[in-house]
Amino acid sequence: MSKKSFALAWAVVYFCRIVLITNGIIYARSGIAYYSQSYDGFELWEDGNSTLYSFPVLQPVIKDAVIEDQFDGLLILAPFMGAAYICVAFTSIAAAFLFRNPEAAMTLLLQAALLSMLGCIVRPYESAEFYNEGQQKKVQSAQLVAVITGWIGGLGPIIAVLLKQKILTPVEYVVTLYSSFASRDEGDAIE
Repeated sequence: MSKKSFALAWAVVYFCRIVLITNGIIYARSGIAYYSQSYDGFELWEDGNSTLYSFPVLQPVIKDAVIEDQFDGLLILAPFMGAAYICVAFTSIAAAFLFRNPEAAMTLLLQAALLSMLGCIVRPYESAEFYNEGQQKKVQSAQLVAVITGWIGGLGPIIAVLLKQKILTPVEYVVTLYSSFASRDEGDAIE
C-alpha cells in the first residue's frame, strides 16, 4: 500500500504543478498578445486610423463591429489586461517550480476561483451579440475546463497529506540530486 499511496500522492501533487505550467503558458501568450497589440493600436490611433485596426487576439472571439466601436476602451484596457495575464503567468510558473506543495496548490486554487471561475460566472450574462457565432460557448467551455482542472489540481496536495506522504518539490529533487553527486565526488576524493 505504501508504494501505491506514494505513487497516487506524487501524481496528484505533480498534476497541480503541470496545471500551473499549462496555465502559465496560456496566460503568458495571451498577456503578451494583449500588451504588444495595444502598441500597434496606439500607433494607428495617434495617426487617426483606428478603424484600420482590430485586436488580433480578440478577432476570433469578438465581432469586428464591437472591436471597432469600442476601440478606444479596448486600447486603454489592453495593456493592463496584458500585464495582469503576464503576472498570473509568471506567478504560475514560479509556483510550479519554486513553491512548496501547499503554496503551489493555493496559487492554483486562487487562479481557478478568482480568474477562471469568475469568468464562467459572468460570461453567461454577457450579450451573445458581442461574440462571433458559437464563440461565447466555446470560450465558456474552455474556461470551465480551467476551473475543473484548477480545482482538481489545487486540491490534489491535500490527498498527499491525507495519505501521509511527503512529496518533494522540484527544488528539493534538484538539491537531492546535487547532494548525491557532491557526496560521490567527495567519496572519490577521499580514496
